[in-house]
Amino acid sequence: MRVLVLGNDTPVGYSVSAFASPLRRHELIGVSLEKTRWSRARKARRLVRDIGPDIVLDARIVTQIDSPERLDHRDVERTVWLAEACERVGASYFYLSSAFVFSGQMTRPYLESDTPDVTSGLGRVLLDIEEALTARLDDVFILRLGRLFAGRRPNALCTSLDALRRGQAVRVSDRLKGNPVHVGEVARVCMAILDQMSVGADRHGVFHYCSLGETGYMDFAEAAMACASQYAPLASASELLNDVTDESRPLRNHTLDCSKIRREFGIQQLPWRNFIERAVTRYLELYVEGEGVIEKS
Repeated sequence: MRVLVLGNDTPVGYSVSAFASPLRRHELIGVSLEKTRWSRARKARRLVRDIGPDIVLDARIVTQIDSPERLDHRDVERTVWLAEACERVGASYFYLSSAFVFSGQMTRPYLESDTPDVTSGLGRVLLDIEEALTARLDDVFILRLGRLFAGRRPNALCTSLDALRRGQAVRVSDRLKGNPVHVGEVARVCMAILDQMSVGADRHGVFHYCSLGETGYMDFAEAAMACASQYAPLASASELLNDVTDESRPLRNHTLDCSKIRREFGIQQLPWRNFIERAVTRYLELYVEGEGVIEKS
């Protein structure tokens, strides 16, 4: 299949390219995040028309959750333009969304059949985009993900490692829970779905994926900092991690149930802990290696 990857320079985009290139099963055409910040609908239409993809893989939005450039109504509008362009050429749409379309008030993992109930902020923009796509396209495949982590910016792990290198404390609470997912896992899942779409699997529906192991943000941070503190530039990481868990505050749970994607696509979850060292060492390679020694201390 010919796949147009929007946001190929994001952490997810890089991982998709790295995973797919050796396999050579699909033709991937990438467009950078900056080049998708269209000011007019005709620019989006022209891109889709000129490339003529079988499917658009949209990695733009989910990456911006942890970006300084916040999502807003312009991102919804641009996605509408893309949906209209896909409708014109008969392309399917594969949209990477997030668990943050849910309020987090439910204590059990969220199912695809649960109604997204976020009412404001970032989550409302994410939900507006989902609704805009499903209102305009029949072949729209929505994959909601747990919170992303990677060694490439932007994401919360990199933001924390940046702060630790400056000697700043990182404050984390276990009243926030979920299943984090490494971008390499996202790439594996996306390619498995695309492979099956290419031989007739449905190109519509809503699915969930996150890594194995529900955890609090503090538990995740402790695992990440334990790994980071092995390396000289981040030797004080564990000491600078502050637990600000307040049991009196409401719990926010963004855990996703992933049984549907396992049942319909045969995709198994892998533990997020398997990817912590990979993310930390990648961060060091990208942002620290030129500054000095990164050997384990």
